[in-house]
Amino acid sequence: MRPFITAATAYVGLRAANDKFIAAAIADMGRALEDAGPVELATRLKGMSATKRAKIGLARLRVEGVPPQRIVSIVLAVSALTRTDTTAPRTREFRTVQIAKAIQRLASGTHRIWEVEDHQGRKRRTEMHVYPKSTGRVLREMGRMLEPPSLELVVEKHVAGVLAHRQRYGRPRAAS
Repeated sequence: MRPFITAATAYVGLRAANDKFIAAAIADMGRALEDAGPVELATRLKGMSATKRAKIGLARLRVEGVPPQRIVSIVLAVSALTRTDTTAPRTREFRTVQIAKAIQRLASGTHRIWEVEDHQGRKRRTEMHVYPKSTGRVLREMGRMLEPPSLELVVEKHVAGVLAHRQRYGRPRAAS
């Protein structure tokens, strides 16, 4: 996945200012992140609907400062990877879920660290790391939120360009 993300990031970076489709997709991603709503702790997500959990996942991306350009790059990378992988299913749902998985990893979880002093005066460090479950319904909802029509046009027009960019500028694979 990493070579595809590297190629897609470079490709989008080169064309973001000049290509109206990529610029529109980046703007749509920015609006989707802004409209996501408030962030909730990962420990409080249980019992919420899949749509609400997906919106909270997008809000985490906004709070962590993930740029919309990065999201567009990941969508292009996953689309390019599924196009070249002969064993990957060709369904739209598979691609949607894979995109959501890759994007959710950028900013998921709640992390807390406490310094606690015990009865002998020693300081102990306590850490809590909680990650929300990435269930299928939540990933499908998040994927739908991350695939506006403008992004579909970018995928249509530019996946071949990402593959060519990877082929031309990517590192050669080591002989095994």
